[in-house]
Amino acid sequence: MAGEEIEKYLLDKLDQAIKETESTEQYLSTCFFDLHSDFKKLKESLETDSRSNQARSGQRRENVYYLNNLLTEWQLISKSQSVYSPEALVLTYKLSKSLKKIRKDLRGGEGSRVPDKTSLQNTPTDANINLPKNLATYRWSSRAVDPSKVYGFDDKERFLERIVVRKESKNGFKAFAIVGMPGVGKTTLCQLIFNNKQVKAHFLPRIWVCLSKQPEDDQDNRKEIVKRMLTCLGVDDEIIEKAAEDQSLQKLMFALRIQLMGKKYLIVLDDAWNSCFGGLFSEPKKDDKSFYGKFSYGLPKGHGGTVIITTRSEEIAKNMVGEENLHQLPVLQDKESCWKIFKDTVEKDDVQFPDKLMPLKDLIVDKSAGLPLAAKMMGEIMHQKLLDK
Repeated sequence: MAGEEIEKYLLDKLDQAIKETESTEQYLSTCFFDLHSDFKKLKESLETDSRSNQARSGQRRENVYYLNNLLTEWQLISKSQSVYSPEALVLTYKLSKSLKKIRKDLRGGEGSRVPDKTSLQNTPTDANINLPKNLATYRWSSRAVDPSKVYGFDDKERFLERIVVRKESKNGFKAFAIVGMPGVGKTTLCQLIFNNKQVKAHFLPRIWVCLSKQPEDDQDNRKEIVKRMLTCLGVDDEIIEKAAEDQSLQKLMFALRIQLMGKKYLIVLDDAWNSCFGGLFSEPKKDDKSFYGKFSYGLPKGHGGTVIITTRSEEIAKNMVGEENLHQLPVLQDKESCWKIFKDTVEKDDVQFPDKLMPLKDLIVDKSAGLPLAAKMMGEIMHQKLLDK
C-alpha cells in the first residue's frame, strides 16, 4: 500500500472514531475542553496540509498515527470510568496539551513533530500535573502545600496531629495508615501533618518516601526504597552501595537501624501499592534470622518513632499496621470545599475568575463528587483554556 493510501486510510479511521465519539455522551462538556472538537479540527488541518504540502508526508503520517492512538486512549478511559474521575481528568488535560502542540506545529509550518509519548505516562495519583524533569528524585520528596489553599481537612488534620504527637504507645513506636479512594486527598492530608508546626518540632528526622508504582518498578523494590531513605539521612553513597551488595536486605536494614537508633523519627510511606514492608509491629522470633531483613528491624522502637502510610488498599494497610491503626478518609462532605478548590486552581498565575463560570457551580460540585483531585483537575483544565484564549 502506497504512503498516500496509508495516510488516507488513517485519516478515514480517525474520522470514523471522531464520529463514534460524537454520537456518545462520553466526552467532557464544552465548558471545559471539548476534545472531540479539537480532534476534528486537527483532522481537517491534516487533510488540508496533505493536499497543499507533500514534502512533509512522513511527519504528517506519523502525526495521524499518533492522533489515532490518542483518540483510542481517550475512548478507552471514558468507557471504563466516568470522564469526571481524577484519572480521566488527568488524561484529558494531558491530551489537550498534546493536541495543542500538534496544532501549534501545523500553524508554524515547521513540520508537525509528534509530542514525546512519555508525556502521557506516569499519570499522577495526586494533584501535581507539571512533572519535574527529575521524576526519580521527585518521587522521594514531600511537596509543600499551602494550608490556606486546602479545604475540608481541618478536623482531620487536628485529629491526626494529636495521634502523631500526643498519643502514647506501649513500646515507644506508632504506625498508622490513612486509607481512601484515589483523589480523596490522602497525600494532601499527610502533607499537612508532615509540615505541621508541632509535628516538625516533635520529630527529627522526618523522611517522606513516595511509593507510587512506576512502569519500571519491580514487585519488590524494598532495596531501592531503603537506599533512598539512607540517602535522606545523609549516609555516604559509597557506604550505601557497599551495604546493598548483599543479596538480602540485612545490611541495609542494619544501616537504617543505626541511623534511626535513639531518635524520634517520622517516616511517611506515601501511596503504598503492595505489602513489601508488612508487619511494622512484628518482633523477632526465636531462630528467625529473616527478621533482620525486615523493615520492622530497620525501625528501632522505644524512642517515639512514628510511621504513617497512605494507601488505597485496606488489605495492604492491615498487613502493614494492623486493622486497629487504620483511619479511613471519606470523600469531602462539605461540597463547598470542592468549589473553592476549583476556583483557586482557575485563579492561579493571576488569572481572573470569569463571572460566566458562576452558574456552573452546581455542576462542578456535582461532578467533583467530593473528590478534591477531581475539582482540581477541572480547575486545571479551565485554567488552561482561559490561558489559551
